[in-house]
Amino acid sequence: MSDEGWESLKGQSPNWEAPENLRRPTASTTVNLAVQMMGSNMIGNDVIEVVAEFVATKARIELWMGHREPALTLGQKFAVGRAHSEGLRIVYESWVDYERAYGLAGGKISQVNQEKCALIGAVREATAVLARAKADCEA
Repeated sequence: MSDEGWESLKGQSPNWEAPENLRRPTASTTVNLAVQMMGSNMIGNDVIEVVAEFVATKARIELWMGHREPALTLGQKFAVGRAHSEGLRIVYESWVDYERAYGLAGGKISQVNQEKCALIGAVREATAVLARAKADCEA
């Protein structure tokens, strides 16, 4: 591989590293977080819907990247990866806050409405981060 493209990556801070509990059962941290959320019985269909859209957006971008001609440059691939990492971090941190609040509320979902709204907003923000990264590559 030529050095072309590497120059733009120098000095970049590393991507957020997903915690160990997102590294299984699959190779996809996005899928693993979605499985944790949807399998928790702590969220309703409104949250499931936005989580499913986040996962679908990630899958669509991966399909697009795999079939794109010409292929993305190294810098573009890095930008998409960074966007995914940032989106995943946003969702994960909000999910952890929601889980904590749910536990403190004794599992009473009516007492965690603020955290639920924040979680939905975080997942929507993460989906938008991914969509912007794709749009930036297309520009």
